[in-house]
Amino acid sequence: MSTLQELLNLGLVDIGSDDSRFDKMQAASSALSAKFNGEPSLLIPATLISIDESVGEDDPMFALVEELVVAKWKTLRNTHVNRPRELLRSIIIDALAAVVKENHNSAGVVWNSAVLPLRHRQVRLGKAASLIEKLLKGAGEFAEQEAVVRAGFLSTLPQKRNRKKASPEKASLNISAAIGDDDVFADVARSAGPQHPRNQDLDSPNPHWPNQAQPWAHEFANRMATALAKAVTLGNARLSEALSEQLGVYLGGFEKQLAEQFRDVEQLQNDMLQMHESSRMRLDVLWWSDALYSPALQVGYRELDLTVAAVAAAVDLSDIVPALAPASVCYVLGETLLRVSQLKEGGSERSVLAYLEGVAEAKTEFGDRLPTAPTNNARLPLVNLVSEAARGSRVSPDAVRQRAGVDPSLVLSPAEFAMWVFRGIQANRLVEALR
Repeated sequence: MSTLQELLNLGLVDIGSDDSRFDKMQAASSALSAKFNGEPSLLIPATLISIDESVGEDDPMFALVEELVVAKWKTLRNTHVNRPRELLRSIIIDALAAVVKENHNSAGVVWNSAVLPLRHRQVRLGKAASLIEKLLKGAGEFAEQEAVVRAGFLSTLPQKRNRKKASPEKASLNISAAIGDDDVFADVARSAGPQHPRNQDLDSPNPHWPNQAQPWAHEFANRMATALAKAVTLGNARLSEALSEQLGVYLGGFEKQLAEQFRDVEQLQNDMLQMHESSRMRLDVLWWSDALYSPALQVGYRELDLTVAAVAAAVDLSDIVPALAPASVCYVLGETLLRVSQLKEGGSERSVLAYLEGVAEAKTEFGDRLPTAPTNNARLPLVNLVSEAARGSRVSPDAVRQRAGVDPSLVLSPAEFAMWVFRGIQANRLVEALR
């Protein structure tokens, strides 16, 4: 059963008894999935809409999806006077369910965009709660499976090494250069005398019979020498042909085995390179966590305000790890900020709004390490508001609530805030990887 059908069964939207309408919605969902593949940045606002049924109908994502539906369902607005948010949201959820099953990076974008709002209960899933939670869980597991391999925590190398390869079959040589009687009989016959024993025509036969002694012998020698030379030449030709055929078979098998060996060696080199890079990445993460030093700001985290330290740590860690990083990496970040908090006074929890105000007051330059917010009124992740604040913009409580769908009074520890920022950065990095 498709996700869209499950959503309809939950009563999320009523399209009546006309089955063609369902087909049109399914077609629009397929078109939206293709749109996600072509414009992966749409995955983030689509995910945020899927986890919040209260997003207003004027959101640009709804406008985009409505265009795709109208292309299939011309009379949509005749059926729905206002923009049908729940119908459009159902199509968004169905399209997301399709893309997260096909690509690890797409699954990572969706999971990174939703996991922290979900964990801190900043979601409004509505009737589709169980279905959306299942979708997100599947996306997280799918992304994590690939992330642990890329990070070197789980390798396929042992399986490749232990794989028993079939030994090549031992083939016996089958070379034949035999010359039969019929191959030389005619030549011997024309050397022996003027007549073929089987009454067949002879080409330039010996005009003498053996009882003519010397004349016969003179003629016989020349013709017999030609016959013997022909026999030897024929035997050599057949031997060469047989050898060529057999060697071709052997060389073909040898080239195939050699190609397989080269592929195995290349795969082994790639695996070893991946293991080396993974080991280096893990060592860098541990070194960074132990040093409590910000390469981006070139200052220790203990010297920074905790609000700025949280953002800086998220930025720094994202520069070390791959875009699709295991969940454990995010927890390294959390533990690092916990240590910084314990080493500083005033390391207590703060509201989301307080963090944003602290970042704005500090006016710390992070450059393009933080993703910029779109200029339209689309639903956006919290990291975009952090980016605005880092550039000196004051973010109002209403902006936090309306633009990011997050309660501005939500209290987070510095570690939790850093993890939220980190997830947002990683989602944007995965979008870039998908382009």
